[in-house]
Amino acid sequence: MIRRAPLLIVLVALGGCADRGRSSGPATPVDTATWAAVTVAIVLAGAVLAALIVLPALRPGGSAVGSWVLGLQAGGVAVASAIIIGAAIRSDQLLDPPPDAQQAASILSLSGIDGRDSGFFTLIVIVTLVVGGLLVALFALAARFAADTDTIERWLATGLLGVEVLGSVAAWVLLAFGFRHAGFVLPALALPILVIATFAAWPRVPEPITTPPH
Repeated sequence: MIRRAPLLIVLVALGGCADRGRSSGPATPVDTATWAAVTVAIVLAGAVLAALIVLPALRPGGSAVGSWVLGLQAGGVAVASAIIIGAAIRSDQLLDPPPDAQQAASILSLSGIDGRDSGFFTLIVIVTLVVGGLLVALFALAARFAADTDTIERWLATGLLGVEVLGSVAAWVLLAFGFRHAGFVLPALALPILVIATFAAWPRVPEPITTPPH
């Protein structure tokens, strides 16, 4: 969830502010309290989705930490995908408003693209549905695998977390070379959480069953 936030924000910006002319936006600058409320609502929605994925699958001996980290990422991608799709659909609706219609108000600045081509927003919706759906399915399955005790499933969940750890390490390398974009900072900051989740999801060797002496 943390690693993909910058990319999702960029996609929202592409869907909402793709040209020079604004079709919809807030009448006044949005205050901090409003953004805080929206952020809390987004976080809560992602947490609820994560709970629906993790809690039914959690078994004794399963990795609660690894499962929750993966589940929260699945919930975050699902919520972010819904926001992107909503912004794209709303932008498409505002391409050709009636001449006598008032300017629509929204918390984001939404607009049409140069040339007034609605196909751009349709493409955003399709790509987001496909990519977002695949990512949600990937993280949700991995979260359920981490919550179980099956060795193969735990290895698969650990493998996904390991790939994320490598990506976070790569972000630290880019930061060392002077890249300070949020797309590199946020994944780098997630490194401790990902390392902890990887070790937590690591398959455990079952203890041998001993029979008491007669």
